[in-house]
Amino acid sequence: MQGILLITSRTNVKEIFTTMLSPVYRIFHAESETDGMEILNNNFSKIAAVLIQIQLARKSGFIIADRMQENTRFSLIPMIAISDELPVPKDMDCMEHGFFDLINTSTPQQLVFKRIGNAIQAKDSLSLTELEKMLKVLPSCIFLKDTEGKYVFSTQYWKHLNTENDPDWTIRGKTDLEIRKDKQNAIKAMEADKKILETGQGTEYIIEENTAGTQEFLQLIKRPVYDEHGKISGIIALINNVTDHHLLKMELEKRAKTDTLTGLLNKSAAQELVQIMAAKYKKENGLSALLILDLDLFKHVNDTYGHAEGDRVLAEIGRIIANNCRTQDVAGRIGGDEFMIFMRNINSQENAVQMAERIQKGVQSAFSSDILNGQISLSIGIALYPDHGKNFDNLFSAADKALYFVKKHGKGSCKMYSGDDTLQQHDRHA
Repeated sequence: MQGILLITSRTNVKEIFTTMLSPVYRIFHAESETDGMEILNNNFSKIAAVLIQIQLARKSGFIIADRMQENTRFSLIPMIAISDELPVPKDMDCMEHGFFDLINTSTPQQLVFKRIGNAIQAKDSLSLTELEKMLKVLPSCIFLKDTEGKYVFSTQYWKHLNTENDPDWTIRGKTDLEIRKDKQNAIKAMEADKKILETGQGTEYIIEENTAGTQEFLQLIKRPVYDEHGKISGIIALINNVTDHHLLKMELEKRAKTDTLTGLLNKSAAQELVQIMAAKYKKENGLSALLILDLDLFKHVNDTYGHAEGDRVLAEIGRIIANNCRTQDVAGRIGGDEFMIFMRNINSQENAVQMAERIQKGVQSAFSSDILNGQISLSIGIALYPDHGKNFDNLFSAADKALYFVKKHGKGSCKMYSGDDTLQQHDRHA
């Protein structure tokens, strides 16, 4: 129950207002401003409004009003002047000292409740406005929503909001769908809010915003707000611009998964991705292919022309592989001179053979005009999913056997795994 501090030295005023207000408010009594300030200091979190006999306040020069306005602890508590006399023009001087209203003992009870309620609400509203001004200096955005998902206030208006460049535009009373340019992120925000209001569980997530050619990553931290009865009354949230941190994280993750020389995925990243895809295709019954590519006579290149030239060859092959792969394919460097390609959703095995032949021709063409002309070729083994293996290990084993067959029978060509169990793996890196 909210409290009212009633400061009056007149018994009749005390009795009338106590009888009138006690059904709704807890009443704290004081007969002087000094006593009233002591009660306020000890119970300020419980007091919603202070009702002061205007004659007492004027006699002291409205000292209590000045003290309340100077103390930030009391900034949310409105002051209301009361009297057992009808107000006269001179009584309006209380307004100059920060009082919200003036009521007397003859005012009907319902009107008294309404005017006190309006004063409390107005003070709360003023406090939100002041709070917004103070919080605007922070780089983070803090906002509050009601139980309908409508904004109560926001300390900043990010450029991804549709403010229409109106200086008087306000976020209050609007939903995400009304104000956000990115409707997909707006729906995501509203779904997150709905879950919080239903479960009482806060959430954190990062969204990507692309506005006016600028990429931003925003971290949202949302928590439910409860009223004095323990009921959820809204959502309070914090938005941090984590673009630099997120881009750095993405770059580090990319480096951890990427072969620096060729720009392709490294072995562990490529293998993990193919394993995930193979598990997915078990449900979709799609046809895919794994190609293992091995550079022929690479040791000769390193020994004859040096490792710098060998690195140039590997980087060029990585570029050729990347240029021939589709966006849905996975390409990686899985050894010193060994690469792999996983082709997703192909129509037939011919698609894999054609891919192998295109890459081989690209390699021949890339080195046709330099000192390595005729010395660089690729041997390629191919296995189909799910025909030759339903997981990465089995699929790799089949493609590797086909690759060994090519290496043993002339190099520089490709072969589809045939299921011939007589193919054995030996030293094929020649």
